[in-house]
Amino acid sequence: MHALATFHTKHPNLALAINVTRHPYSFIGDSKSPEGSSLSGYAGKSQVPTTTWHESLLGYTGSEEARQKAEHGMYQLGLAAEITFDYNVLTQWQPIESQRLLLWAGQYGLQEEFMTNLNRRHFENKESASLRSTLLNSAEEVGLDRVLANAFLDTNQYEQDVWDSYGNTIREKGIHSIPMFVYNVPALNVRGGPFREPDQRDPWIVRGSMDEDYFLHLFEKIASQILKAKGWEENSDVKDHQDVARDVKGGKSCEPTLHDGDGKGTCGGN
Repeated sequence: MHALATFHTKHPNLALAINVTRHPYSFIGDSKSPEGSSLSGYAGKSQVPTTTWHESLLGYTGSEEARQKAEHGMYQLGLAAEITFDYNVLTQWQPIESQRLLLWAGQYGLQEEFMTNLNRRHFENKESASLRSTLLNSAEEVGLDRVLANAFLDTNQYEQDVWDSYGNTIREKGIHSIPMFVYNVPALNVRGGPFREPDQRDPWIVRGSMDEDYFLHLFEKIASQILKAKGWEENSDVKDHQDVARDVKGGKSCEPTLHDGDGKGTCGGN
C-alpha cells in the first residue's frame, strides 16, 4: 500500500502496522444463476472461463452506454493508483479457487503479497485469476510452495467458506459494493463495522476507491489520536492534522463517533 509506505517516509520515528482480514466477495453473491455458465463459480473447477471482463460487464450494467461509463470510471481510478486495467481478461463473477488460495496464503503470512501479485496479473497483464496456472505463478512468485499450493487446490478446503462469504456479505452484512475498508483500532476502543462487535467508538469506514493522499491523511489522523491517548504527542512530529477532515480528492475522511447503538459511524467516500 503506497499510503503506508509514504506514512513511514514522512514519520520515520513511528511504526504503523495494519492487520488485514479479507472477506471473499462477489457482486452476485452465492446465486447459482446462470448455472453452468463460465461466469458462475458453480461451473466447476475444470471450467475455463470463456467470457471477458468487457463482455460480462454488459450483462451487469445493462447497456453499452452504462458499460462504457463504468469502464471509463474504473480506468481513470486505476490510473490514479498506477494501475492500467485491461478489460479483455477472461473472468468469472464467482471465482472460487483464487479466493480459496487467498485464504490459504494467509496461513503463511503472504495473503497481501499474493493478492497484490494476482491482481497485477489479472487486471493489467490479462492473466486470468480464474486459471490455475495464474494462481500457481503468483503463489510461487511471492514465496509460496507451488507444489503445496497445487495440492491444496485439489482439495475442497475453504470452498464452503468462500461460498458462505459470498452470501453473507450481501444478505447479512448488507455490503453491496466494494472496496470497503473498515479500520478498527483497539488501542482507541474503536471497533465495530459489519464483522465485529461494537466498542466505545465506531471504526473508520471507507467506501469506494480513494487515492494515496486520502489514506495517508487517515493514517495520520489515527496515529495522532493514538499518540495523544498515550501522552506521546510531544515525542513525534505527528500533530493533530486538522486538515484530515477536509475534502481530499473526492471524499471526506471518515470520523469515528461515540457508539450510539446503531452500529454506524460517519464515513467518507462514495
